[in-house]
Amino acid sequence: MTKTATKFPLTDPEERRDEATKRRQKAAALSNAYPFPPQVGAVLDECPPYVFNFRKGLRHEPTGLTSDADYADFRVGTTGHRPEPFAMAKLNVSVDALAQGPKQTPPPPINDKVEGREAESFFRQWESPTAGYAYVMQGPDPFALTMPPAPRPGSAELAAEMAEVYEMALLRDRPVAACMSGALVAALAGDMSPADAKKLKADEKAFAAAAERLSALRWFRGQDAPNDTKTPALRQRRRFGERPTTDTLFRGQGEDPWDTPFLSQFMVMGAGDPSRPAAHLAGRKSGVIRYGAQRIDQKVRVATPGRDYMTGWNDWRDVQNALDARKTLRLLTSDAVEQGDADKAKDLSEDLLDQNLQPQFRPMARLRDLATYVHDDQLYQAYLNAALLLLAEDFPLDPGIPFHRRTANPAGLDGWNREPFALFGPPHLLTLVTEVSSRALKAVRLQKFAVHNRQRPESLAALFHTMMQGYRPDSVAEIPVGSPARGAIAAGVARYLFPDGQGTEPSLAPTLSAVLAHNKTVNARFGAPPTHLLPMAFPEGSPMHPAYGAGHATVAGACVTLLKAFFAMRDKDSGKPVYVVRPNEAAMVPDPGAGPEDAGVGLLELKMPHGLTLEGELNKLCWNISNGRNIAGVHYYTDYVESAILGENVTLGILREQMAAYDPAEMVSMTVPLFVERTLPEALLTPGAGVSAGEPVAAVRIDPHGALHKADLTPRTP
Repeated sequence: MTKTATKFPLTDPEERRDEATKRRQKAAALSNAYPFPPQVGAVLDECPPYVFNFRKGLRHEPTGLTSDADYADFRVGTTGHRPEPFAMAKLNVSVDALAQGPKQTPPPPINDKVEGREAESFFRQWESPTAGYAYVMQGPDPFALTMPPAPRPGSAELAAEMAEVYEMALLRDRPVAACMSGALVAALAGDMSPADAKKLKADEKAFAAAAERLSALRWFRGQDAPNDTKTPALRQRRRFGERPTTDTLFRGQGEDPWDTPFLSQFMVMGAGDPSRPAAHLAGRKSGVIRYGAQRIDQKVRVATPGRDYMTGWNDWRDVQNALDARKTLRLLTSDAVEQGDADKAKDLSEDLLDQNLQPQFRPMARLRDLATYVHDDQLYQAYLNAALLLLAEDFPLDPGIPFHRRTANPAGLDGWNREPFALFGPPHLLTLVTEVSSRALKAVRLQKFAVHNRQRPESLAALFHTMMQGYRPDSVAEIPVGSPARGAIAAGVARYLFPDGQGTEPSLAPTLSAVLAHNKTVNARFGAPPTHLLPMAFPEGSPMHPAYGAGHATVAGACVTLLKAFFAMRDKDSGKPVYVVRPNEAAMVPDPGAGPEDAGVGLLELKMPHGLTLEGELNKLCWNISNGRNIAGVHYYTDYVESAILGENVTLGILREQMAAYDPAEMVSMTVPLFVERTLPEALLTPGAGVSAGEPVAAVRIDPHGALHKADLTPRTP
């Protein structure tokens, strides 16, 4: 008997095409329901001598730019997508700076080492200055989102930000284990040898001294200044009136409101078997992440302790002229290795090397290790790792995601016979981690170049140095009395340093004195006088783009928001927080070791009486990466916090549009706790549905139609 095949007709192709068109149109309508807002930058000197603007890569003389026309050409380029203006804004491509390399490591001439190469290859170029003008096919257009103005020159807020970056630089070689509350430091020290515990207490005192110096600043005291921001929400998230302590020093927004370690568990832990408690802890303590049949070790390359850069004026100027100092040093180190000169190679190298001239690795035990991590990471790397950890440890997905449900969803269906993979599973999640990062970078590039053009801390520090040296940036030339540069520096910087009434910051003096002493030691190595320049963790200093917003921080905000959307932040039955470390269990803290050069350290266990929540540790991961850039000297606090919110907005916009891709019967939704309570930009709102314009929200639920609603989540309380 012949069986007749049963025919299962597919959806009519024309009907499918029409519906697909409607879905794309719906996604576009979600992002374009409101007019694009105006872009408002800080009130800066958009006229010569541009001392408070980003100018890196333009030709510098001792007292300023070689040509103001270069800056004008550069700024014209930031107002559109065409590349020609950037070709006119000349880089300083003289090979003179290559003759000696960075002066802090006096090498022999290297001109003969660059034969066959273009001299320009040793100079850096501006990074994607027109990317903000590129259109995006998913999520809000870069022009649909904004950032508030950065702190203005002369404001109390800017002084506090700069002082904080200085203090971070001075503490780079201190252990992260000492930057916690006194109770946690004491608990950790109790399991250490007496000698190591004594060193840890000394490090704790160094962090406490920095917190005390910062607490004396006007911004942290809550003392108003005429040109500070007056917006209450901005003041709150920018820590107005919040005096730092050892348990809040260098920290960010959104972590658990009780004493916790400095590093997020996602920066140090490995994955274990969640069904076996003993194996679970051992797996986390390994610091190894499963990457298919391969593995990712959370250890980081160890940079040479005490090796800071750009503390000499000539080095600083060469780097502002776009010298790729890192590439130069690496070439010289390679030459020394080829010549068999191990001592010279160690002296030149950024890394802590063993006798075989191989870099050493350890968990991120010191602040400098965090700076090293963010020097070479792929920007979404930490969040890809976090996603792999969450998947390996079987953390529950958001209750609004349908395929994983073990109970009936609102439509009366369950997920027992469907496992998430291509939809809502690992490939979906891991792909989105990279996708949101690329959209975030376009959004922040518009803010960086076209709107704010904020100078980097290394540039502001040069103005402090100029003031402290009596307007003599170096021994070659003095800024003339009556010059525009001298007047601008006096108006924006002098008020921080000299008594003139309300604008003074006398508490900056201890920090600047400590910087001078630090740089005196560093500069003695190569025969240069001490300076008040910012000691940089990277030979090349900051990247070749303005400070505000921050690329790392925007990507961090975007990726962490995605993880908070995909995974449950609250238990679906009890409503209590989901924990990474349950109350009274152990967190992983890097061993501070015998000293900053110690590479043979592991992870210590530290009991957490109140545990560590998933939400808090993901938020901490965001500021660990963002502040790692601040620790390196390339960003300020507001670069982090406002950029994280920009990234958060990008991801919320993308997730809204993705709701159009799912079948309405699934009733997909996602709930996301925000970094800070705030009002949402109109680009994320749906007319007549969900959150209203101007309504403050702390958490949002994205409904199946892409509208954002106010969500009430159980507070994280001890």
